[in-house]
Amino acid sequence: MKIKLQSLGVILIALLLSGCSVVEDVTQSLNYTDEASQFINETVAFANQVPQLAQEAANNSDILGQLNTQLDQMKQSISEFNGLEAPAFAQNFHEQLTSYNETLSQQIDEYSTQIQNGVTDFKNTEMAQTLGQIEGVLEQLRGLGE
Repeated sequence: MKIKLQSLGVILIALLLSGCSVVEDVTQSLNYTDEASQFINETVAFANQVPQLAQEAANNSDILGQLNTQLDQMKQSISEFNGLEAPAFAQNFHEQLTSYNETLSQQIDEYSTQIQNGVTDFKNTEMAQTLGQIEGVLEQLRGLGE
């Protein structure tokens, strides 16, 4: 009888532990999805703000400072997002977005160099295309939640 109770106890503990693992996986998945959505929304806002700031920065040093701040903040956000650990179901999604992010980070560096040389024209940069690709990933993210 005592052995049966011990066996039952071990089985119950195993079930509880496996249940905790499932809960942790779900929590990690939800957290990742939330963080990815926030990052993409931040990137979309960046894409909407930068062209106007770039245009105004040509004649206004205060706006130029704001533009440089936006670029620095975006690079920081990229670095933080790329450091996230994606759950298994989102691994391909994360790799694709990380690749776009690396490209965007390089383009931000190039654009920052242009700004230092007095060129603020945003329309002729490749950043706009990369930002559009990242925005397109938002639809894929929404599909992951379904």
